[in-house]
Amino acid sequence: MPVFVLGGTGYVGSSVVRELRARSHVVRALARSDASEGKARALGAEPVRGELRDLDILRGAVAQADAVVSCAQEPSAQGVTAERNALVAMLNALPDGRTFVYTSGVWVYGSRGDALIDEDAPLAPLDLVAWRPEHEEIVLSHRHRLRIVVLRPGLVYGDGGGIPGMLVEQGRTGPVRVVGDGANRWPTVRHDALAELYADVVEKPAARGIYNATRGASVPYVEIAHAASRAAGGDGRVEHIALEDARPQMGPFADALAADQNIDSSKATRELGWEPHRPTLLEELANTSVI
Repeated sequence: MPVFVLGGTGYVGSSVVRELRARSHVVRALARSDASEGKARALGAEPVRGELRDLDILRGAVAQADAVVSCAQEPSAQGVTAERNALVAMLNALPDGRTFVYTSGVWVYGSRGDALIDEDAPLAPLDLVAWRPEHEEIVLSHRHRLRIVVLRPGLVYGDGGGIPGMLVEQGRTGPVRVVGDGANRWPTVRHDALAELYADVVEKPAARGIYNATRGASVPYVEIAHAASRAAGGDGRVEHIALEDARPQMGPFADALAADQNIDSSKATRELGWEPHRPTLLEELANTSVI
């Protein structure tokens, strides 16, 4: 089927495009630069030149799609407003009965300690993503005429990307910094396993509503940091920084790193048969070759 992907040349989005093409879908991907156009073509997608602010381009692209997948992240200070306006424009332009998949994330649940968090858990978003529940609701408000799916991935890893990849890069030049004592746990998912879930929800009419997207048990932050240091060629050293000291330096990202979450993603397995088999984050870091 024809699928329009926003963010299709980013870390998660490129995996999604690759998986959709592997399943023989026709993919068009929003591309904001010549480099993005080239990457989209290399992935097998037809580039659509534009960005989130080009609402007429977005309306035209979604009108030609059977499914729309939004993985875009707008890095500017006006990014939240740009995404909101883009969502409204696309949802209103998408013909009845089509599919819209929106990317949220597990940080909308907040830090919950030992509680096992499923899709029905109340939201208490971290400050970094305080705007996301409103955007989820904008999307979900169209479920009376569209097939709507909201995905809430955990921390994405694999092939040197995501926050774990950032920690490895930090470990190349010194100890990996850990906000707090690092006993808090991170729910994780490998990028290609996540891409399989995106393709599943595009293809399966039964997929509707909200799905958490994590695999395996949550992993203590400090264990990831030690493993990242060793993956970078170091000796596993970490440097702890108190949360109150990290906040002035890192802003709300500090609280995100210190969040403690245990996510239940069994709904995706139960309803969609999502059972990807990939190395865990610690396994992958243990097998990283430093060049």
